[in-house]
Amino acid sequence: MSDEVKIIGGRPLKGSVNPIPNKNSLVAVLPAAILTDDNVIYNNIPNTTDITKILQILKLLGADIIHKKKSVIINCKKIKSFTIDPKLGGEFRASLLFAGPLLARFGRAVIPMPGGCLLGFRSLSSHIDAFKRIGVKIKLNPESIDLTAPKKPAKKYHLWQMEASVTATENLLMYAAGVNTQISITEAACEPHVVDLQNLLISMGTKINGIGSNKLAINGNNHLKGTEFTPRPDFVDIAGFMVAAAVTNGCITIKNSNIPDIVDGIIHWMEMFGISIQRKSKDLIVKRKNKKLQINTKSSGFPTAAPGLPKLAPRPWPGFPVDLIPVIATLASKTEGKLLLQNWMYESGFDFVRELNSLGADIFVSTPQRVIVNGPVKFKGGEVTPPQVIQAAKAIFLASLCDPVETTIHGFSILKRRYPNIIDVYRSLGAKIY
Repeated sequence: MSDEVKIIGGRPLKGSVNPIPNKNSLVAVLPAAILTDDNVIYNNIPNTTDITKILQILKLLGADIIHKKKSVIINCKKIKSFTIDPKLGGEFRASLLFAGPLLARFGRAVIPMPGGCLLGFRSLSSHIDAFKRIGVKIKLNPESIDLTAPKKPAKKYHLWQMEASVTATENLLMYAAGVNTQISITEAACEPHVVDLQNLLISMGTKINGIGSNKLAINGNNHLKGTEFTPRPDFVDIAGFMVAAAVTNGCITIKNSNIPDIVDGIIHWMEMFGISIQRKSKDLIVKRKNKKLQINTKSSGFPTAAPGLPKLAPRPWPGFPVDLIPVIATLASKTEGKLLLQNWMYESGFDFVRELNSLGADIFVSTPQRVIVNGPVKFKGGEVTPPQVIQAAKAIFLASLCDPVETTIHGFSILKRRYPNIIDVYRSLGAKIY
């Protein structure tokens, strides 16, 4: 994929799409193969850069990996190392998710300080605090984290996390799954990808009570078996198609996405912007409800910060996902009225607003974590370089599709980390992308 794309907007997007598999599920379930000597079969694996890196790390650790069409078979019987390659592992934050399974298998894990999207500080404190509370010793080096599990774990641990961190919860789940002890977690993350990991671990032989909730009890063992896993669709990709249909005044059928525990909350919010979402068997059909997008605060129940000022802020699942805040800024820019957006989770989560404003958006930055979006606007096109944050680049991309102008986006390849075929997919809907 070229790092620069040119887009001619103003074309209503129409057609059918299959959303990508949940990338956040895959970056957790792939390292979980370390917990067994048996084969683990993963179906419908996309060719994203993060997935490629995880498979490379597994191979460097000693795993046997067989590719069969869109499936991957992983066998970790020959794995002998607990140290992640420092260069490869330091390139993305998902490398942290090797800590739990390596600790369970070897009693030790050495993980490089992670990279990834530039979303504020993204402290490691939730991981460090959680592991320390269950007896893991941690040594922080300038370029790595060295974790050592207790040689004789207690029979039971009761852990209350300091925050509902997704990756910390997933690390704890994988460690707890592979040791002979019981670990209870309060304030666990319960996003769909965390549930996917729980289902995988249960199919391997772990007992988990409270699946899908923020209170979990895990009874693990060190004789887990092989299994087969197929990821569910990515709710962030589903929501992106909803926004694309709305802002281009198109009609998109999102295949195999009518999964209530994934999309019901998102559908509720999107409908309050004036988007029509019809459930048809396994699919969702998305288009504008009326000629214009509008938030009706009087009848919709949309929360407000002041009279005439609706507000939207992210919350841990099942609240509104933080990854959707950037594309909502694009949606609000084409919606009549004002919208206060808040992002208390990341210090630099609104850095991309500069680029949206340069394209013609009218967004007032109140603080680094609070902005007011005024709409509707007509985007004027131009040249932009979004921050190296996947969803920020997605917001810029969707804005470039709205109006009949030309937009050049530099640094576009960041999107390949999550959306490997994004150009082909949107071209199939009628977008003009060069």
